[in-house]
Amino acid sequence: MSINKIYQVVWVLLLALGSASVQGQAQQEELQEGFNFALTGRGLAATGNENPFWMYSNQYGRLDAQTGVLALVQASFVTEFNENNRLEIGGGLLVNDGIYDGVKADELYASYTWNWLEVNAGLKHRDRKLRGISSVDGDIMWSNNARALPGVYIQMLKPLKIFKWFEASATFGHYFLEEDRYVSNAQVHHKSLELALVFSTGDRLSGSMKHYVQFGGTSPDFGEQPQAFSDYVKAFFGSSGDAGANIGDQINSLGNGLGSYELAYEMTRANFYLKLYHQNIFEDASGIELNNFPDGVWGAYLEPEGISWLDAIDFEYVQTVSQSGRPVPGIFGKEGDRYFYNGIYQSGWTYDQRIIGLPFIIPGAYGEQNVNDRSYVLHLGATGSLGRLRYRGKLSYVTNLGTYATPYQPREHALYSYGELGYATSFGVFTGYAGLDWSDRTQNTLGVGLGYTYRLKM
Repeated sequence: MSINKIYQVVWVLLLALGSASVQGQAQQEELQEGFNFALTGRGLAATGNENPFWMYSNQYGRLDAQTGVLALVQASFVTEFNENNRLEIGGGLLVNDGIYDGVKADELYASYTWNWLEVNAGLKHRDRKLRGISSVDGDIMWSNNARALPGVYIQMLKPLKIFKWFEASATFGHYFLEEDRYVSNAQVHHKSLELALVFSTGDRLSGSMKHYVQFGGTSPDFGEQPQAFSDYVKAFFGSSGDAGANIGDQINSLGNGLGSYELAYEMTRANFYLKLYHQNIFEDASGIELNNFPDGVWGAYLEPEGISWLDAIDFEYVQTVSQSGRPVPGIFGKEGDRYFYNGIYQSGWTYDQRIIGLPFIIPGAYGEQNVNDRSYVLHLGATGSLGRLRYRGKLSYVTNLGTYATPYQPREHALYSYGELGYATSFGVFTGYAGLDWSDRTQNTLGVGLGYTYRLKM
């Protein structure tokens, strides 16, 4: 069965039978009505050639491995017409040094909320999930490791109750990628469907499917790629390309399709909230058929009540080593998924040279394959407060194998540790940062930093 047929069958089954809701517990503080301003500065220093891993990963693309100084100015205006209608217009300007230094727009967006539906247009970061202590920020496909993509994103803020015991939720997006990539000016189509079985007010079993397609743009090898409205329809439904597409897209589906399944069980009790979850990655038919099982992230997230110093703790096991099996040279098959890389869209699942999803995958240089996409990871994150001090910490033990094509010999063992401590005053929040990375393959590094954020409401 071809990939487009498999995808269509899976999508119809999800629509008909369902399995979950995409809410994900956003952790952003909602801005107050009126004008809001924020000024953030941060300085970092490290003993090695690079900052520790968690000091720059999953940081909205604002920091990179060599950033030493960052300044961010943000402004927004919020008005509420009534209890069901809210408009927010905002933006941010970022200045930093490092590998991707310079002045750039951090955000520039308009967001309208009507009852249970929110529409965002422009450059806007996605909300953090799981309080920012997950290794993938709660989403293996979109971990906030890269800068915000320009486009439109529509999401349901609460699920639609079809029955008392069954509810559904969905998202839709369309984005535009940058010119300076292997296939310039490509586009990204996105949608997700999540359905849930609600056994009681405190027990919920959910499943979801997130789907992304890179299509269109101009390839240096294959020229203009199909991007008419009819081609967008093909990308939406996972259909194969017509005669104008390259031969691979005629056999399978148009563009570079990738995505994730998520299965989650949530328990809400008087003294705790617990979420058990698994998110996989699929790049083609083999991943859709789960031939790459058990690749993905497996996690347990806990918010306990009654522990004054602990707000949440998260434990995750991540692996990306299967990839549906070792590829067979000269044979086009279901093996060797090469996560976040594509033979035509060779910049892969990146934006501004940063991986959009799982940050442990290391992309190659311009037009080259990944440096590392096969890893085992044990990850622990926690956040809470000690009096007036707010803390957040991450600890990851990583075994990197390189890639099937170019394996690490020997494999790398590394430990990434990170912590931040914030202190709020009447004139701003001061935050200290520290990270220590150990590796038996690369240079060990110790990093420290100091940050300051001032917010003004008018």
